[in-house]
Amino acid sequence: MLNLIVNAIQAMKDVAEGARELQISIDAVPSEGGVRVGVQDTGPGLNPESLSRLFEPFYTTKPEGMGMGLSICRAIIEAHGGRLWATGCEPQGALFEFTIPAD
Repeated sequence: MLNLIVNAIQAMKDVAEGARELQISIDAVPSEGGVRVGVQDTGPGLNPESLSRLFEPFYTTKPEGMGMGLSICRAIIEAHGGRLWATGCEPQGALFEFTIPAD
């Protein structure tokens, strides 16, 4: 969770201060027997290539990044029976969501 929040904050570094918005949501998902957590930012968003490769080990768009954070996040969430995915938001931004079982 912390990695998703830090990534969202870093994505908004070039966005004007008044336009920066980070939203964290938590919802029950009875049909899946768990909860869904979302982290949404108002950064520049995700291009199609990035979106398709985000969770690959060593893939990064950051000059100082190693490209392991999202890969590790997904592995941890899947080890607990959940799943992690990302979508682009219009007109800008990104939404990362994951589900985990309640029990």
